[in-house]
Formats: sequence, structure tokens, C-alpha cells
Amino acid sequence: MYGYPSRMYWILAALFLLLVLFAPRLRPIAAVGCAILVGLLLWGVIQRVDETDTQQAPQRGRPTTPAAVVHTVPIDQIELTDLRLTGGGAPFRLTGRVANKSNDMQIKSIMLDIKRSDCHAEVLDPSGCALLWRGRHWVSITVPPQQAREFAVSIWARGEAPRGIGTLRDEFDLVAANGEPASPGDPEQAR
Repeated sequence: MYGYPSRMYWILAALFLLLVLFAPRLRPIAAVGCAILVGLLLWGVIQRVDETDTQQAPQRGRPTTPAAVVHTVPIDQIELTDLRLTGGGAPFRLTGRVANKSNDMQIKSIMLDIKRSDCHAEVLDPSGCALLWRGRHWVSITVPPQQAREFAVSIWARGEAPRGIGTLRDEFDLVAANGEPASPGDPEQAR
């Protein structure tokens, strides 16, 4: 609808501009033609703005659907076992098992704080281990109430992941967990 008249305006504007530049005797007619075209363009813009206002269009930058509600799952309701970090950092592979002890919340993701230390005799720290790197990572996993799931994810260390010269020791701390209330007829829960 807007394509054909818009092209005509530009074609006429180009013709009037050429007349103004190259035909001195026709300049007054070309100037009047340009003024009429500017008026028509302004009238079209005003009509278009009025038309979009009356259509109740969604506001720019505002989502048309509501965001999903995220609930926090208490971390004392989650049990982590068999956590292992393998690989050289490009990427690391994190594996383990997540058990959901909650009766009414389904886990959707967990956040882990991971520390990798290098333990050897030359370390100045009294613990005998030097921190190589630390990272915080989300693991996306769905675990229904009173069930457990195995997981395996790739983790990229930020920056350089130095290699250890002694024994590597990994520590995993559960920082947060998100989920949603489990519905009674949830097919995921039946597994």
C-alpha cells in the first residue's frame, strides 16, 4: 500500500530537483512542485502516525507475552553427588547427579561455585594448595520432586585456565537453584 505512492513521490521529487538545477526558466514551477510534494509527504506521515496510534500496537521494547515466573528452590532441598570436573579448560566437562528432595518444587537449573586448586610441595599457602581458577556456572537441568537426574555439561573457564603441576583438587558449592511449582499431573514427574 505504501510502496507505489512512495516511489512516485521520489520520482517526482527527483524530476523537480533536476528542473531546478538545469532549467533556469522553469525554476519557479519546480519550486512550487517541490513545495507541493513536501506537503503531500508530511500529510502521509501524519496519516501513518495517526493510523498506528489507533491500532493499539504494543509498545516498542515491551514484551507481548509475560515473562515466566522463576521461583527459588531452597538449596537444603538439593543433594549433589558424584561431581567431577575433567578436561583441559577448552572446555572442561562437569558431570554429576542432582537429587531433588522437595515435595512440591521442580528444579529447572542450579548455580555452582567451582574452585580448582593445585596442591604440591612448593606452594607457599599453609593449606598446601594454590587456587588456579574459580568460576560460577549455571547448569540447566530439570529434576521433578523426589527424583534424581544425571547431568553432563561443558564449562568454559573465563580467561586462561592454567595447568596444575601437582595434584588437582576441585571444590563445588551449590549457590542457588531455580525451579517452578510441580503440577500434580505432570508427565515429567511420572518417570
